[in-house]
Amino acid sequence: MLEHKTITNVDEYIETLKDHLTTILPPIKTKPGEKLIRLSILWRETLLHRIVDLASVAKDMFKDGRLVPGCTLTRSLYETVAMEYYLFTKVQTAIDKRSTDEIHKIVISGFFGSRDGSSRENSLQVLTAIDHIDKKYDCIRSEYDHLCEYAHPNMKGGFGTYTKIDIPSMSVEFGQNPQKIPIVAFGLGALEIILIVAIDVHKELLQVEDTFSKLIYDLAPGKYKD
Repeated sequence: MLEHKTITNVDEYIETLKDHLTTILPPIKTKPGEKLIRLSILWRETLLHRIVDLASVAKDMFKDGRLVPGCTLTRSLYETVAMEYYLFTKVQTAIDKRSTDEIHKIVISGFFGSRDGSSRENSLQVLTAIDHIDKKYDCIRSEYDHLCEYAHPNMKGGFGTYTKIDIPSMSVEFGQNPQKIPIVAFGLGALEIILIVAIDVHKELLQVEDTFSKLIYDLAPGKYKD
């Protein structure tokens, strides 16, 4: 019953996020600062598409009782939501300080960055973003660390999930969660938590968008040569 209720909640949260998805952005104008505004929106919308994509598949994995792939996908979801919150905090800092120097560098790194040398920019550190979001939602880091155990071939992500061992005979039954580990407590609940946070974070980012755009337009003449 609890698992069914949680799945229903997760479905509703995913649909809420889907309602915010953007499919097309019109061409930008030549107004100074327009490119920075567009890149910040592009990054935000890319993150949202990734959030919906990961959450949808993670939910399906949990429904099928597949704890390891469900937790691994949810771990990636935590990283993505954390990155959107990181963007929000830096946008808010730019507004508070009336300076776009830092946010410009972060948007470029966030949107174009990589760790495999495929681009000139280095990507942002995921754990930095996780620690940022944990300051507001103080369960995030602990849930993330738990999910990491399933993403790696550790005890939880290995024999803790795929085996049922009889002690002391050491006879073993293999399968998908033969121990019947509670899906809600060990993964699905974490998915529900991060989707609630994702909705809140996206709403906060949308609320400061107009103020952020106005700031860039105010500071842009002579600063950005679009």
